[in-house]
Amino acid sequence: MRDQSTTEPPRIVPPTETRGASWWRRNLAWLVPVAVLIFLLVVTSVVFTFWRTDQVAVRPGSVEDVPSRVTVTGAEVYPPESEIALVTVKVSQRLNIWQRIGAEFESGVDIEPERTFTGGGTRDELRRLNELRMETSQHTAVVVALEHLGYEIPRHASGVIVADAMSGTPAAEVLERGDVIVGIEGVPASDLNDLAEVLALRSAGQTVVLDVERADSGEVEAVAVELIESSDEPGRALIGVGARERVDIGDLPVQVEIDSGKIGGPSAGLALTLGIIDLLTPGELMGGQRVATTGTITFDGSVGAIGEVDQKAIAAERAGVDLLLVPVLNLSDALDHVSGDMQVVGVETLQEALDALAGN
Repeated sequence: MRDQSTTEPPRIVPPTETRGASWWRRNLAWLVPVAVLIFLLVVTSVVFTFWRTDQVAVRPGSVEDVPSRVTVTGAEVYPPESEIALVTVKVSQRLNIWQRIGAEFESGVDIEPERTFTGGGTRDELRRLNELRMETSQHTAVVVALEHLGYEIPRHASGVIVADAMSGTPAAEVLERGDVIVGIEGVPASDLNDLAEVLALRSAGQTVVLDVERADSGEVEAVAVELIESSDEPGRALIGVGARERVDIGDLPVQVEIDSGKIGGPSAGLALTLGIIDLLTPGELMGGQRVATTGTITFDGSVGAIGEVDQKAIAAERAGVDLLLVPVLNLSDALDHVSGDMQVVGVETLQEALDALAGN
């Protein structure tokens, strides 16, 4: 006879599915919020990665020596030991949200709307425009440098090139970058003064007929444009375009070729001019210092203001530049972004730039 007191009751083991279901029921209260949170984090990460804002990051660029980029034929050259340099900036593609947040914490970076640079156009259009601006800058720098050195350069204006049409204006509907205005109201327009004389007799809201040499075909067309009012000078009528003069140059006594690489825009004009002068004259124009400069140049030797001078000043200082020459109109902004020993001098003309170099 068995001893019933020592006999254990049979153990019943629940099926695996039952144990698992029980675990899920016990933990459902916190699992659902965690799953939702993970889902939201994944969605947010994807959105932040692929959703592009309308903003770009403008960063300090590089400092590029000029004379090494210049090739001269027809004159003796004097390669300098200390070269003058131009300064660049880097403009990013449209930022995604992660990049936009990260850029906020970068030193020396500005965040700006992309249309500040493209004017509402495409990146390809901006690239072509900057290539055109650099070609014009090179062309002008060569003429200004050679004339400073005593060469006679035959040249004359032959029209006004449309660089940009202001977004939202009547001109933007009928004019394109690269078009050349060669006449207004039947009067030939070889330069900006010719346009200004006719516009001075007109009022905003009136329509004028321009003779326009089209960029794509070279054909001259009559184009009607409604004038707008200047935001700076009430009552003054404007076409509503950014423009520069087209200047035809005769044969040059000295051939100068400049390899700008991928650098575009007009702000290297002063640096190119000084670099050519330095290369064609004996001695050390830079006086043994590392000098950089930024600023446009015109045929009369005037130095014009440029954009992004803060990033250019930072780039020059980081590169160990001793002296930075900037347009007078940009001097205050440049000084606000310099913290070390680099000297910054504002100039209005080529001669002032040469005087600044002679004094250092």
